[in-house]
Amino acid sequence: MNYDALAFSGLGLSFAESDTRFDKITHLASRLLGAPVSLLTVIDDLGERQLLKSAVGVPDELNQTRSTPLSHSFCKHVRDSGALLYLADAREHPLHMHNPAIDAFGVISYLGVPFHGERGQPLGALCCMDQRPRTWTEQEVELLMQLASIADDQFYLACAVRDRARAKLLAEKAALTRASFLSHANHEVRTPLGAISGAARLLGAIATDNKTKSLVEVIERNTSRLRALTEDMVRIAELDTATASITAESFDLIKVIDDVVARNIKAARAKGIVLTSNSQTLDNMIFLFDVAILTNVVDQLVSNAIKFTTAGEVQVTVEATPQDDAVIICVNDTGAGIAPNLQSKLFDEFEGHDPRTAREGGGTGLGMNILKREIELLGGTISLSSGLGEGTSFTIYLPTARSLTDSEPMEDDEQSDHRHVTCLECGEKLNILRRHISQKHDMTPEAYRTKWGLPEDFELT
Repeated sequence: MNYDALAFSGLGLSFAESDTRFDKITHLASRLLGAPVSLLTVIDDLGERQLLKSAVGVPDELNQTRSTPLSHSFCKHVRDSGALLYLADAREHPLHMHNPAIDAFGVISYLGVPFHGERGQPLGALCCMDQRPRTWTEQEVELLMQLASIADDQFYLACAVRDRARAKLLAEKAALTRASFLSHANHEVRTPLGAISGAARLLGAIATDNKTKSLVEVIERNTSRLRALTEDMVRIAELDTATASITAESFDLIKVIDDVVARNIKAARAKGIVLTSNSQTLDNMIFLFDVAILTNVVDQLVSNAIKFTTAGEVQVTVEATPQDDAVIICVNDTGAGIAPNLQSKLFDEFEGHDPRTAREGGGTGLGMNILKREIELLGGTISLSSGLGEGTSFTIYLPTARSLTDSEPMEDDEQSDHRHVTCLECGEKLNILRRHISQKHDMTPEAYRTKWGLPEDFELT
């Protein structure tokens, strides 16, 4: 059996079963060509059988067995040659006149075209048969070839659906594995980090010479960077596994922005930068965001703007869009700007503003990715506009409580969907996969892993 035949068996049905995905095609072939029998077959060389994946007009015994011996197959010739087989009267054809199907099933005339697998190699045939001599017209040949092309497309689509479900399941497993690793790594790093930080503070308290104090400052500065990294790792793990919680709170958005500006004004003045805010009056607009997440996002954007601006100003603006029931928050700076080739990568994990400025400003390369995912968690979007030497503008678009009302159930569904795994056999999303494959598909975990090529330690939650 070739690779494509194996791929066919991996679509969720065994070779011995019919496949309803192709029944409409064989029924159409039978009706359009006026043929009493139409088959979609797959040739199983190892089993020496012709498997009937879809059949119209066959005797009851074939409907039960769903196969015939290869000795009775005209379709094997189509598969082997990869070409059309036209038999007006099989009894008079020198190559096929001795086929046992002529006497066993009364097959006199036959028209078959190749049916192709995932890699484009013929698997079997789509065919029509009659129990009398028949001249197949050019129009009938063309119709059957078009229907076979539809069957090919249906097979490719089924393969794509299977691969997508498999990829989704493996991605879910990878996300859980990464989250587990990040959580463990965070614990392993924070414990010695706390001891180092505490020892540095004690050493700083008793240090009398400048050299020792300078070394203590180096230790404290780098432990702070490591602590920031561990916090980012924990947040990434929460976002990966959809355990990041949000709270819908009603609050004064302008006051939140003013507090962020006040918290960063000292850092701006130290660099000689003007930090201002400009907010519209947000009348009759109710905000039900997670105020802690929103505050952190705006604070990070303002802090970054100050960090990467050497002269000029940083401005935070808030603009209401009543027609959309939304609010737009912009953080603008007059810094060096971001090159076009780096802008598309800025929100990716471990991607920085620029290798040189990233080293100067510090950071883990996770911050912007976390901000983007947190804004999406609130139901909004974040984008940027920048040019080298022209500064940078980050724009946050957030819906209000009114506009969130209609989409809230959808968001709940999407968040709960992350907590499910997908069964590769039927595509159903489940909390517990082990019980499902046992009860519905009569499969052991070992058989399931083997069939879908999953690692032995893959957990079926």
